[in-house]
Amino acid sequence: MQSPQLAAHVVAGLSARARWKERDFDEAARLASDAAALATLAGDEEAWWNMRYLQAECLRDQGRIEEFLALASELNDHTLTSTSTELGSKAGTMVAVALQGLGRLAEAATMAADAAKLAAQDTDLLYVQILAQRALIAALAESRLLHDAWRECLALETLLTDDVDEDTAGKGYWVIGNVAFLADRVNDGGRYHDLAAELLSPSKDVDLWARFNRASAEMRLQAKLSDAATLRCIERAELATDIVGGSERDHLEMSLVRAHWHFLSGDMQQAAAILEPLCARSSILATQTSAEAHFLLARTLLELRRRDEALANFDEAATLFEQAALPERSVAVREHLRHDDERRGQPHGG
Repeated sequence: MQSPQLAAHVVAGLSARARWKERDFDEAARLASDAAALATLAGDEEAWWNMRYLQAECLRDQGRIEEFLALASELNDHTLTSTSTELGSKAGTMVAVALQGLGRLAEAATMAADAAKLAAQDTDLLYVQILAQRALIAALAESRLLHDAWRECLALETLLTDDVDEDTAGKGYWVIGNVAFLADRVNDGGRYHDLAAELLSPSKDVDLWARFNRASAEMRLQAKLSDAATLRCIERAELATDIVGGSERDHLEMSLVRAHWHFLSGDMQQAAAILEPLCARSSILATQTSAEAHFLLARTLLELRRRDEALANFDEAATLFEQAALPERSVAVREHLRHDDERRGQPHGG
């Protein structure tokens, strides 16, 4: 007996997913667009939604965040989305991730909180809820609302049961560890990142391994841990990023971590050599990340006694933090400069 043929839009959708898994995002997006059009012709609205969602994932993975937000918002506002708790939560989470990527952190946190509450209504949506919870924690952590972020981390940990696969649990412990480091819970940070490292595997997903090690190094550096374990994280992340290729945004974020390492190690010349070209391209980074890059360059230039250039970068960092709705980080920039002036016995801003 002849097996039934798969519909054309299903075949196109499978091809798109295969290309996405191979990290051929241009081709995956093209095939997903074709599959969405075929699904419309076939009257399969759910398949159309899933293919548009895959298109959005491709834009995210290419670092095309403005376009990613536009498509995520289109899905979030679609009539089909409003009929499904699952689709509503997935689309809301996607919008939250895009908003965070553009530095719109307060909006990102609100969207992610709504998405998490929506998914929590249905016990079958555990994975969707975990995804939303991670997005919420990331937005709160970047907003430096660390008390709120830690509360949400404890809620996330209760979701990471034995029923959850290793990959999902690993990503969960990763984000909990990030918040622990930011909240000066350094031992907790190391413990949760160790749990994540045991569960995430470079043989399963090199890109994920690269991003995990980069984030782990970043958190350790923020805690001023410039030790051998931190250097191992940086080297693993650099190697894995080279293997997968990575977007320009990935490479710039990796360079920022390496520059921070040189800064904490006292090698200001090398830090500046990385940071100056990086800051010239920093408009493709999230606003808050660009701000951190300019702040680090400003401190580096100050150490190198290139004061006028340092002042320009302090101003740029403060402005960018304000744009990202992070006034306390902007204040930290001004405070750093004031303390340096007092240390050097110079009038503030002179």
